[in-house]
Amino acid sequence: MHILIMGQHFAPEEVSGAVLATELACGLVKKGHQVTFITSTPNYPYGKSFQGYKNRIISREKLVGVDVIRIWSYLSPRKTLFRRLLNYGTFSFTALLGGLFSRKPDVIISSSPPLPLGISAFVLSRYWQVPWLLRVEDLFPDLLLSMGLLKPSLIMKSLYLMEKFLYIKASHIAVISEGFKNNLTNKGVSEAKLSVIPVWADPDQIIPMIKENALCHELKLVGRLIILYSGNIGLTSSLDDLLAAAKKLETNLKIIFLISGEGVRKKALLQAVEKMQLTNVRLIPYQPRNRYGELLALADISVVTLNQASSTNSLPGKTFNIMASGRPILAITDPQSELGKVIEQFECGIVVPEGQAEELADKIVTLLNAPQKLTEMGRKGRQAIVSFFNLSRCIDLFERILIQITNVNSL
Repeated sequence: MHILIMGQHFAPEEVSGAVLATELACGLVKKGHQVTFITSTPNYPYGKSFQGYKNRIISREKLVGVDVIRIWSYLSPRKTLFRRLLNYGTFSFTALLGGLFSRKPDVIISSSPPLPLGISAFVLSRYWQVPWLLRVEDLFPDLLLSMGLLKPSLIMKSLYLMEKFLYIKASHIAVISEGFKNNLTNKGVSEAKLSVIPVWADPDQIIPMIKENALCHELKLVGRLIILYSGNIGLTSSLDDLLAAAKKLETNLKIIFLISGEGVRKKALLQAVEKMQLTNVRLIPYQPRNRYGELLALADISVVTLNQASSTNSLPGKTFNIMASGRPILAITDPQSELGKVIEQFECGIVVPEGQAEELADKIVTLLNAPQKLTEMGRKGRQAIVSFFNLSRCIDLFERILIQITNVNSL
C-alpha cells in the first residue's frame, strides 16, 4: 500500500511532534508499505531551517525509508499568534501543491493541528478518489477559544465550520483519547467513524537509565535532587506554579529545578527567574534527540503541565516518554483533565491543581522523602507504555484502520 502522510514536522533529529510523525512513517515502512511524507523544512522549535536545509518551494529526500517532500512555509523565530497562524496557513496551502508532486497514493493521513491542512488532504483525496484518515491531536478551534487566543467572532465561526466540514468529509477519524472521542460525538460525529489511537512512546528507544549518566556529570548535577521540566515553554504551561514552588524550597540546597525547552514564554520565564532571584532554577536548551533519554533519566520527578484552559483539549506527548523512562510524573493540571485521567488510571504519578504552589512544594518534599514510592510510580508508568501506549501496538492500530477504509473505498 502507498500511504501519503501530511504533517508539519518530519525529521529524525527534530523533537516534539516530529518524533511521533517519524515513528509512524517508519513503522508503516517496516510493515512493508510505501510511505510519502509531505512536510516543511526542519525548523522546530527555533523557527528557522536546520543546518543543511533551506526553506525552498519544494525539495525531495529519502530518509529512513520514507520519501520526503518538503515544501515552503512561512517561518519565524518570533512565536506570536499571528505568525503561528501564518505558518499554519501557508503550510496547509503549499502542502496541497506538494501533494500534487507525489504519485497517487492508496490512502492519505493528515494531522490536526493545523486545522486547514485537512482541507488540502480532502482536496487530494477527492482528486485521486482515495480514502483519507484525519488524526486529531489537539482539539482546534476549541483550544484557541478556551485559552482566550481568539474571541467569538467571524474568524472563530469560520474555524468551527471548517472543523465540522472536515469531520463530515474524512473517511475516518483517529483521536488520542476517549475524552477527545466524546468531544467529537457531542458535535455530531458518528461513533462508527471514530477510533482511539493514543499517543505512544517507543519502549525500545526510551528506557530506564541510571541517573548519574554523562549528561548529569556535564551539567554538574551529581548528588542533587532534580525536578525536571522538559518541553515546550508555551501558553499551555503552568510554569509559574513551578517557580513559586521553587521559591518556597530554595533553602533546601539539594533540590534543583531543571527546565529544558524553548517556546513563546521562555523570555518571560527567564525574567521571572531573575526577578525572583531563584538560585535553584536552571534553564538549559533542548537536548538533541540522541540525548533525550539521558535527560529524562536525570529526574527524580518529572513535571508535566497543562493549564485549566487547555485541560480538556490537549494532552502533552511528553507524558508518555516520561512514563517510558521509568520516572514518576508530577502533573500540574486539573485532576479531571485528559492528563490527570492518565496519571490516575495508571498510578504513575500525582496531580496538583493549577494555582496551588504551596501544595505543590509540599508534594515535592513528600515525594522526595519516599524514594520507594517514586520507584513504584515509575515502574507502573513504564509498564503502561509496554502494555498499552507502545509504538508497535499503535502502528498496528493505524495499519488496521488504513486497510479497512481502503477496502471500503474499493467496493
